[in-house]
Amino acid sequence: MAGKKYCPHCVNSPLTVNHYQGEEVDHCNTCGGLWFEKGNLNALIAAKCQHTEEADYVANLGPALEPSLRCCPDCGVQLQVFHLLDDFHVDIDVCQSCDGAWVTKDTVCKVAKSAAIKHALGEMNKTVNWQTWIFQALSRMPVEFNVKPRIIPLATYALIALNTLIFLSYTFDLELTLKVFGSFAIAPANIQAGSHWWTFVTATFLHGSFMHLIGNMYFLWIIGDNLEDALGHWRFLGLYLLCGILAGTVSVLANMGSETPSVGASGAIAGLFGMYMLWFPNASMSFMFFVWQKKLAVMWYFAIWLALDVFGMVMGQQGIDHWAHIGGFIAGLAIGLALRQRVWAVNPLLAHLAGPEVRVRR
Repeated sequence: MAGKKYCPHCVNSPLTVNHYQGEEVDHCNTCGGLWFEKGNLNALIAAKCQHTEEADYVANLGPALEPSLRCCPDCGVQLQVFHLLDDFHVDIDVCQSCDGAWVTKDTVCKVAKSAAIKHALGEMNKTVNWQTWIFQALSRMPVEFNVKPRIIPLATYALIALNTLIFLSYTFDLELTLKVFGSFAIAPANIQAGSHWWTFVTATFLHGSFMHLIGNMYFLWIIGDNLEDALGHWRFLGLYLLCGILAGTVSVLANMGSETPSVGASGAIAGLFGMYMLWFPNASMSFMFFVWQKKLAVMWYFAIWLALDVFGMVMGQQGIDHWAHIGGFIAGLAIGLALRQRVWAVNPLLAHLAGPEVRVRR
Protein backbone atom coordinates (compact mmCIF):
# COMPACT_ATOMS: atom_id res chain seq x y z
CA MET A 1 0.00 0.00 0.00
CA ALA A 2 3.00 2.21 -0.54
CA GLY A 3 2.52 5.52 -2.35
CA LYS A 4 -0.38 7.94 -2.34
CA LYS A 5 -3.65 6.53 -3.63
CA TYR A 6 -6.88 8.20 -4.62
CA CYS A 7 -10.45 7.01 -4.33
CA PRO A 8 -11.64 5.26 -7.52
CA HIS A 9 -15.10 6.72 -6.98
CA CYS A 10 -14.39 10.26 -5.82
CA VAL A 11 -11.19 10.50 -7.95
CA ASN A 12 -9.65 13.45 -6.08
CA SER A 13 -10.11 12.18 -2.52
CA PRO A 14 -6.99 10.51 -1.09
CA LEU A 15 -7.32 7.04 0.47
CA THR A 16 -6.12 6.58 4.02
CA VAL A 17 -4.80 3.35 5.51
CA ASN A 18 -7.32 1.92 7.94
CA HIS A 19 -8.48 -1.42 9.29
CA TYR A 20 -11.75 -3.22 8.63
CA GLN A 21 -12.44 -6.09 11.02
CA GLY A 22 -8.73 -6.75 11.46
CA GLU A 23 -7.66 -6.41 7.82
CA GLU A 24 -5.68 -3.47 6.45
CA VAL A 25 -7.57 -1.52 3.78
CA ASP A 26 -7.45 1.82 1.99
CA HIS A 27 -10.45 3.88 3.03
CA CYS A 28 -12.08 6.92 1.48
CA ASN A 29 -13.28 9.34 4.14
CA THR A 30 -15.55 11.07 1.61
CA CYS A 31 -17.70 8.21 0.24
CA GLY A 32 -16.81 5.49 2.76
CA GLY A 33 -15.67 3.03 0.08
CA LEU A 34 -12.87 0.53 0.71
CA TRP A 35 -10.01 -0.65 -1.50
CA PHE A 36 -8.87 -4.19 -0.73
CA GLU A 37 -5.78 -5.90 -2.02
CA LYS A 38 -6.54 -9.52 -2.90
CA GLY A 39 -4.77 -11.07 0.07
CA ASN A 40 -6.49 -8.78 2.57
CA LEU A 41 -9.94 -9.42 1.11
CA ASN A 42 -9.44 -13.20 1.04
CA ALA A 43 -8.29 -13.13 4.66
CA LEU A 44 -11.39 -11.14 5.65
CA ILE A 45 -13.69 -13.58 3.82
CA ALA A 46 -11.95 -16.60 5.35
CA ALA A 47 -12.41 -15.16 8.84
CA LYS A 48 -16.17 -14.93 8.26
CA CYS A 49 -16.72 -18.50 7.08
CA GLN A 50 -15.80 -21.98 8.30
CA HIS A 51 -15.35 -23.05 4.67
CA THR A 52 -11.97 -21.38 4.14
CA GLU A 53 -11.42 -23.31 0.90
CA GLU A 54 -14.10 -21.06 -0.63
CA ALA A 55 -12.43 -17.81 0.45
CA ASP A 56 -10.71 -16.96 -2.89
CA TYR A 57 -12.97 -14.15 -3.98
CA VAL A 58 -11.60 -14.01 -7.54
CA ALA A 59 -12.35 -17.71 -8.09
CA ASN A 60 -15.89 -17.18 -6.79
CA LEU A 61 -16.76 -14.17 -8.93
CA GLY A 62 -19.84 -14.31 -11.12
CA PRO A 63 -19.83 -13.20 -14.74
CA ALA A 64 -18.19 -9.97 -15.87
CA LEU A 65 -20.83 -7.33 -16.53
CA GLU A 66 -19.27 -4.23 -17.99
CA PRO A 67 -16.20 -2.01 -17.70
CA SER A 68 -16.37 0.16 -14.60
CA LEU A 69 -16.17 3.93 -14.63
CA ARG A 70 -13.52 3.63 -11.92
CA CYS A 71 -9.78 2.97 -12.16
CA CYS A 72 -7.48 0.91 -9.96
CA PRO A 73 -5.75 3.08 -7.32
CA ASP A 74 -2.71 0.76 -7.48
CA CYS A 75 -2.32 0.05 -11.23
CA GLY A 76 -4.32 2.88 -12.78
CA VAL A 77 -6.07 0.47 -15.17
CA GLN A 78 -9.83 0.51 -15.67
CA LEU A 79 -11.74 -1.71 -13.25
CA GLN A 80 -14.25 -4.36 -14.35
CA VAL A 81 -17.68 -4.84 -12.77
CA PHE A 82 -18.53 -8.39 -11.70
CA HIS A 83 -21.32 -10.03 -9.79
CA LEU A 84 -19.88 -11.10 -6.45
CA LEU A 85 -21.19 -14.67 -6.99
CA ASP A 86 -23.07 -16.46 -9.75
CA ASP A 87 -26.23 -16.54 -7.64
CA PHE A 88 -25.67 -13.41 -5.55
CA HIS A 89 -25.97 -10.30 -7.70
CA VAL A 90 -24.02 -7.74 -5.70
CA ASP A 91 -21.72 -5.69 -7.91
CA ILE A 92 -18.02 -5.42 -7.15
CA ASP A 93 -15.32 -3.53 -9.09
CA VAL A 94 -12.21 -5.66 -9.68
CA CYS A 95 -8.79 -4.89 -11.10
CA GLN A 96 -7.94 -7.74 -13.48
CA SER A 97 -4.28 -6.76 -13.31
CA CYS A 98 -3.62 -6.92 -9.56
CA ASP A 99 -6.90 -8.56 -8.36
CA GLY A 100 -7.62 -5.70 -6.00
CA ALA A 101 -11.27 -4.84 -5.37
CA TRP A 102 -13.26 -1.67 -4.75
CA VAL A 103 -16.16 -2.21 -2.34
CA THR A 104 -18.79 0.39 -1.45
CA LYS A 105 -19.66 0.94 2.19
CA ASP A 106 -23.16 -0.48 1.60
CA THR A 107 -21.92 -3.82 0.28
CA VAL A 108 -18.78 -4.51 2.28
CA CYS A 109 -20.58 -6.69 4.85
CA LYS A 110 -22.02 -8.82 2.02
CA VAL A 111 -18.60 -9.17 0.40
CA ALA A 112 -17.10 -10.23 3.73
CA LYS A 113 -19.76 -12.95 4.04
CA SER A 114 -19.46 -14.09 0.41
CA ALA A 115 -17.94 -17.51 1.13
CA ALA A 116 -20.64 -18.26 3.70
CA ILE A 117 -23.30 -17.01 1.27
CA LYS A 118 -21.90 -19.22 -1.51
CA HIS A 119 -21.96 -22.29 0.73
CA ALA A 120 -25.53 -21.56 1.86
CA LEU A 121 -26.71 -21.03 -1.72
CA GLY A 122 -25.20 -24.39 -2.60
CA GLU A 123 -27.69 -25.96 -0.18
CA MET A 124 -30.61 -23.78 -1.28
CA ASN A 125 -30.00 -24.41 -4.97
CA LYS A 126 -29.88 -28.19 -4.83
CA THR A 127 -32.30 -29.74 -7.28
CA VAL A 128 -35.05 -32.31 -6.91
CA ASN A 129 -34.00 -35.76 -8.10
CA TRP A 130 -35.23 -39.33 -8.18
CA GLN A 131 -34.50 -39.77 -4.47
CA THR A 132 -36.53 -36.72 -3.43
CA TRP A 133 -39.29 -37.82 -5.84
CA ILE A 134 -39.54 -41.30 -4.30
CA PHE A 135 -39.50 -39.85 -0.78
CA GLN A 136 -42.31 -37.39 -1.46
CA ALA A 137 -44.33 -39.83 -3.57
CA LEU A 138 -44.34 -42.34 -0.72
CA SER A 139 -44.54 -40.01 2.29
CA ARG A 140 -46.55 -37.10 0.81
CA MET A 141 -44.15 -34.84 2.72
CA PRO A 142 -42.14 -31.97 1.17
CA VAL A 143 -38.37 -31.76 0.90
CA GLU A 144 -36.82 -28.58 2.32
CA PHE A 145 -34.05 -26.62 0.58
CA ASN A 146 -32.49 -24.11 2.96
CA VAL A 147 -29.27 -23.12 4.70
CA LYS A 148 -28.01 -25.66 7.23
CA PRO A 149 -28.20 -24.58 10.90
CA ARG A 150 -24.98 -23.85 12.75
CA ILE A 151 -26.12 -25.40 16.03
CA ILE A 152 -27.54 -28.72 17.17
CA PRO A 153 -31.28 -27.92 17.56
CA LEU A 154 -31.67 -29.45 21.01
CA ALA A 155 -35.06 -27.88 21.73
CA THR A 156 -36.48 -29.17 18.44
CA TYR A 157 -35.20 -32.68 19.12
CA ALA A 158 -36.51 -32.52 22.69
CA LEU A 159 -39.98 -31.48 21.50
CA ILE A 160 -40.07 -34.31 18.95
CA ALA A 161 -38.97 -36.83 21.58
CA LEU A 162 -41.44 -35.55 24.19
CA ASN A 163 -44.39 -35.56 21.78
CA THR A 164 -43.53 -39.08 20.67
CA LEU A 165 -43.10 -40.46 24.20
CA ILE A 166 -46.35 -38.90 25.39
CA PHE A 167 -48.24 -40.33 22.41
CA LEU A 168 -46.81 -43.82 22.95
CA SER A 169 -47.72 -43.68 26.63
CA TYR A 170 -51.48 -43.72 25.96
CA THR A 171 -52.23 -44.61 22.35
CA PHE A 172 -52.39 -48.40 22.79
CA ASP A 173 -55.02 -48.18 25.55
CA LEU A 174 -58.38 -46.75 24.40
CA GLU A 175 -59.68 -46.18 27.94
CA LEU A 176 -56.50 -44.36 28.93
CA THR A 177 -56.63 -42.30 25.71
CA LEU A 178 -60.13 -41.11 26.57
CA LYS A 179 -59.04 -40.17 30.09
CA VAL A 180 -56.00 -38.28 28.81
CA PHE A 181 -58.06 -36.39 26.24
CA GLY A 182 -60.73 -35.64 28.82
CA SER A 183 -58.19 -34.05 31.14
CA PHE A 184 -55.61 -32.51 28.80
CA ALA A 185 -57.25 -31.79 25.41
CA ILE A 186 -58.80 -28.38 24.71
CA ALA A 187 -62.61 -28.39 24.84
CA PRO A 188 -64.11 -24.91 24.34
CA ALA A 189 -67.03 -25.72 26.67
CA ASN A 190 -64.59 -26.43 29.51
CA ILE A 191 -62.72 -23.17 28.92
CA GLN A 192 -66.02 -21.26 28.88
CA ALA A 193 -66.90 -22.88 32.19
CA GLY A 194 -63.67 -21.51 33.67
CA SER A 195 -61.83 -24.81 33.98
CA HIS A 196 -59.06 -26.74 32.25
CA TRP A 197 -56.98 -23.65 31.48
CA TRP A 198 -53.84 -25.81 31.41
CA THR A 199 -55.08 -27.49 28.25
CA PHE A 200 -53.89 -24.53 26.17
CA VAL A 201 -50.41 -25.99 26.75
CA THR A 202 -51.04 -29.69 27.30
CA ALA A 203 -53.15 -30.18 24.16
CA THR A 204 -50.12 -29.16 22.10
CA PHE A 205 -48.37 -32.37 23.22
CA LEU A 206 -51.21 -34.77 22.38
CA HIS A 207 -51.98 -36.42 19.04
CA GLY A 208 -54.87 -38.48 17.77
CA SER A 209 -53.06 -40.98 15.54
CA PHE A 210 -49.67 -42.09 14.31
CA MET A 211 -50.09 -40.15 11.04
CA HIS A 212 -51.11 -37.04 12.98
CA LEU A 213 -47.96 -37.33 15.06
CA ILE A 214 -45.63 -38.17 12.17
CA GLY A 215 -46.87 -35.30 10.00
CA ASN A 216 -46.50 -32.72 12.75
CA MET A 217 -43.10 -33.97 13.89
CA TYR A 218 -41.75 -34.03 10.34
CA PHE A 219 -42.60 -30.37 9.79
CA LEU A 220 -41.21 -29.49 13.23
CA TRP A 221 -37.99 -31.28 12.27
CA ILE A 222 -37.45 -29.61 8.89
CA ILE A 223 -38.20 -26.00 9.92
CA GLY A 224 -37.59 -26.04 13.65
CA ASP A 225 -33.81 -26.36 13.30
CA ASN A 226 -33.48 -23.14 11.28
CA LEU A 227 -35.74 -21.17 13.59
CA GLU A 228 -33.99 -22.47 16.69
CA ASP A 229 -30.64 -21.55 15.14
CA ALA A 230 -31.92 -18.01 14.52
CA LEU A 231 -33.52 -17.55 17.94
CA GLY A 232 -31.55 -19.70 20.35
CA HIS A 233 -32.87 -22.72 22.25
CA TRP A 234 -34.98 -21.04 24.92
CA ARG A 235 -36.49 -18.27 22.80
CA PHE A 236 -37.46 -20.83 20.20
CA LEU A 237 -39.12 -23.00 22.81
CA GLY A 238 -40.94 -20.02 24.31
CA LEU A 239 -42.28 -18.84 20.95
CA TYR A 240 -43.32 -22.38 20.01
CA LEU A 241 -45.42 -22.63 23.17
CA LEU A 242 -46.78 -19.11 22.70
CA CYS A 243 -47.94 -19.98 19.17
CA GLY A 244 -49.59 -23.13 20.52
CA ILE A 245 -51.44 -21.12 23.18
CA LEU A 246 -52.57 -18.46 20.70
CA ALA A 247 -53.69 -21.12 18.22
CA GLY A 248 -55.72 -22.79 20.96
CA THR A 249 -57.26 -19.45 21.92
CA VAL A 250 -58.43 -18.82 18.35
CA SER A 251 -59.83 -22.36 18.19
CA VAL A 252 -61.80 -21.86 21.40
CA LEU A 253 -63.17 -18.48 20.26
CA ALA A 254 -64.25 -19.95 16.93
CA ASN A 255 -65.93 -23.01 18.47
CA MET A 256 -67.60 -21.60 21.59
CA GLY A 257 -69.72 -24.14 23.40
CA SER A 258 -68.24 -27.15 21.64
CA GLU A 259 -67.40 -30.18 23.76
CA THR A 260 -65.27 -31.73 21.01
CA PRO A 261 -61.66 -32.03 22.23
CA SER A 262 -58.87 -30.60 20.11
CA VAL A 263 -55.32 -31.96 20.24
CA GLY A 264 -52.08 -31.62 18.34
CA ALA A 265 -48.99 -29.53 17.79
CA SER A 266 -50.39 -28.28 14.47
CA GLY A 267 -51.28 -24.82 15.76
CA ALA A 268 -47.83 -24.27 17.26
CA ILE A 269 -46.16 -25.55 14.09
CA ALA A 270 -48.41 -23.32 11.95
CA GLY A 271 -46.98 -20.43 13.98
CA LEU A 272 -43.49 -21.62 13.05
CA PHE A 273 -44.61 -21.60 9.40
CA GLY A 274 -45.37 -17.88 9.67
CA MET A 275 -42.00 -17.02 11.19
CA TYR A 276 -40.11 -19.26 8.78
CA MET A 277 -41.80 -17.70 5.74
CA LEU A 278 -40.79 -14.18 6.82
CA TRP A 279 -37.23 -14.92 7.96
CA PHE A 280 -36.29 -17.40 5.20
CA PRO A 281 -38.22 -16.09 2.16
CA ASN A 282 -35.78 -17.58 -0.35
CA ALA A 283 -35.95 -21.10 1.08
CA SER A 284 -37.88 -23.68 -0.94
CA MET A 285 -40.21 -26.61 -0.33
CA SER A 286 -40.97 -29.27 -2.89
CA PHE A 287 -44.59 -29.75 -3.93
CA MET A 288 -45.99 -32.74 -5.80
CA PHE A 289 -48.34 -31.84 -8.65
CA PHE A 290 -49.71 -35.32 -9.31
CA VAL A 291 -46.43 -36.97 -10.41
CA TRP A 292 -44.42 -33.77 -11.08
CA GLN A 293 -42.21 -32.63 -8.20
CA LYS A 294 -41.47 -28.90 -8.18
CA LYS A 295 -39.53 -26.61 -5.84
CA LEU A 296 -41.68 -23.72 -4.64
CA ALA A 297 -40.77 -20.58 -2.72
CA VAL A 298 -41.94 -21.04 0.87
CA MET A 299 -44.40 -18.18 0.41
CA TRP A 300 -46.20 -20.14 -2.32
CA TYR A 301 -45.95 -23.44 -0.46
CA PHE A 302 -47.55 -22.03 2.68
CA ALA A 303 -50.09 -20.09 0.61
CA ILE A 304 -51.23 -23.40 -0.91
CA TRP A 305 -51.27 -25.02 2.53
CA LEU A 306 -53.38 -22.17 3.94
CA ALA A 307 -55.75 -22.19 0.95
CA LEU A 308 -56.32 -25.94 1.38
CA ASP A 309 -56.99 -25.41 5.09
CA VAL A 310 -59.53 -22.66 4.41
CA PHE A 311 -61.14 -24.77 1.67
CA GLY A 312 -61.41 -27.73 4.05
CA MET A 313 -63.03 -25.53 6.68
CA VAL A 314 -65.54 -24.08 4.19
CA MET A 315 -66.41 -27.56 2.95
CA GLY A 316 -67.00 -28.76 6.50
CA GLN A 317 -64.10 -31.19 6.67
CA GLN A 318 -64.20 -32.99 10.01
CA GLY A 319 -61.39 -34.14 12.29
CA ILE A 320 -59.11 -31.14 11.68
CA ASP A 321 -58.98 -28.01 13.82
CA HIS A 322 -58.72 -25.54 10.94
CA TRP A 323 -59.10 -22.51 13.19
CA ALA A 324 -56.11 -23.60 15.27
CA HIS A 325 -54.02 -23.80 12.09
CA ILE A 326 -55.16 -20.39 10.87
CA GLY A 327 -54.81 -18.79 14.30
CA GLY A 328 -51.33 -20.23 14.81
CA PHE A 329 -50.22 -19.09 11.35
CA ILE A 330 -51.46 -15.53 11.92
CA ALA A 331 -49.76 -15.48 15.33
CA GLY A 332 -46.51 -16.65 13.71
CA LEU A 333 -46.75 -13.94 11.06
CA ALA A 334 -47.26 -11.27 13.72
CA ILE A 335 -44.32 -12.54 15.78
CA GLY A 336 -42.20 -12.89 12.66
CA LEU A 337 -42.86 -9.31 11.60
CA ALA A 338 -42.18 -7.96 15.08
CA LEU A 339 -38.86 -9.81 15.45
CA ARG A 340 -37.59 -9.97 11.86
CA GLN A 341 -35.19 -7.01 11.97
CA ARG A 342 -33.84 -8.08 15.36
CA VAL A 343 -33.30 -11.65 14.18
CA TRP A 344 -31.58 -10.48 11.00
CA ALA A 345 -29.38 -8.06 12.96
CA VAL A 346 -28.14 -10.94 15.12
CA ASN A 347 -27.88 -13.27 12.10
CA PRO A 348 -26.61 -11.12 9.19
CA LEU A 349 -26.17 -14.15 6.93
CA LEU A 350 -29.93 -14.73 7.09
CA ALA A 351 -30.55 -11.10 6.13
CA HIS A 352 -28.22 -11.44 3.13
CA LEU A 353 -29.90 -14.70 2.03
CA ALA A 354 -33.32 -13.01 2.25
CA GLY A 355 -32.30 -10.09 0.04
CA PRO A 356 -33.29 -9.37 -3.57
CA GLU A 357 -29.72 -10.05 -4.75
CA VAL A 358 -30.18 -13.80 -4.17
CA ARG A 359 -30.98 -15.95 -7.19
CA VAL A 360 -32.63 -19.22 -6.21
CA ARG A 361 -32.86 -21.97 -8.78
CA ARG A 362 -36.22 -23.61 -8.84
